Amino acid sequence: MKIEEKLIAKIKEHALFAVLLDPDSSESDAFLETGKMAFESGADLILVGGSLIGNANLPKKIAELKKSMDIPIILFPGGASQVVPGFDAMLFTSLVSGRNPQYLIEEQLRGGLMVKALGIEAFPTAYMLINSGPATTVEYISNTRPIPADKPKLTMAHAIAAELMGMRWTYLEAGSGAENPVPLEHIILTRKATSLNIIAGGGITTPQDATKRVKAGANVIVTGTIWEKNLDLNLMKEFAGAVHLG
Repeated sequence: MKIEEKLIAKIKEHALFAVLLDPDSSESDAFLETGKMAFESGADLILVGGSLIGNANLPKKIAELKKSMDIPIILFPGGASQVVPGFDAMLFTSLVSGRNPQYLIEEQLRGGLMVKALGIEAFPTAYMLINSGPATTVEYISNTRPIPADKPKLTMAHAIAAELMGMRWTYLEAGSGAENPVPLEHIILTRKATSLNIIAGGGITTPQDATKRVKAGANVIVTGTIWEKNLDLNLMKEFAGAVHLG
């Protein structure tokens, strides 16, 4: 069974908890330690990605990570240059909330050939930035404006278009280290209007934040920056429990 099929089967039982590891901001030891802790905490999958160039030793680090766990390790690339071997699958994203052609189609054109050559399973994903306060790294790097926090119908409309174009997932992103998570109404309207698998990430700093977004309709909850500041196994277990019971 493909990774995507396994995740969708699990989603029918409960929402999934994902931990995002950023090779741009993590030392090798911290990267591996956080990944191992995610597995121990009950995380369902690990996402790996960042907005910058990435780490040349990433395939080696992924191989090390795989030795200590049996959950999927999924690439969440910021660009074509980050498509490297070793991952179980990847989110093949298009930044549909922006109007910069580089992240709508150019990076996909460049990365697609490598994805095929490496035989990486890809999940077609509509990536959307939602305003969360000050400009985030991904907003700066992508040179795109996020969807305003008070315009949830815009998120819904983009999600409908993405589904009609054949995408199966959408990632509603407040941004790494965001001050505020994706507002609930964006998730609620997207869930009502589409059958997309909804990933919500950025600014989710408490298990209560996670539970609210699961109840709103999110299928996957992603946390990342919080673990760079506070590598607490008990807190990570609380997050996993909150998401699974959501």
